[in-house]
Amino acid sequence: MRKTDDWLRAVLMNYFQKRRGKERATPREEVLKFLRLYDPSVDDRRMRRIYSALPICSCDKGLFLPRHPKEVEEFRVYLLKGWGPVLAERRVQIIYAFYPWLKENQQPGLFSKSKEAGNG
Repeated sequence: MRKTDDWLRAVLMNYFQKRRGKERATPREEVLKFLRLYDPSVDDRRMRRIYSALPICSCDKGLFLPRHPKEVEEFRVYLLKGWGPVLAERRVQIIYAFYPWLKENQQPGLFSKSKEAGNG
């Protein structure tokens, strides 16, 4: 039975919870096999459409959820090479929408306990 893309997004987010960080990147082929367990009709194009709305990064080793701001910036550079600045920025903004603490230029004391405002 064909599953909706939204349902498969939820499945993917659950799958990637234990695959945080570039060092735990999962090859795209393995992710595709996993999705096909739930819906055999998923092809590579549909898989890309599904995860493009999620905070998932890609690299030469595969797909992963970012853990550090550096991984998001490396992902941005990776995307700039093939996609250009507009699409790269769109993907990075999706990540920041899910994980605002991954922004490197956030205001001091806003999301972290280092250098709380007034504790200088």
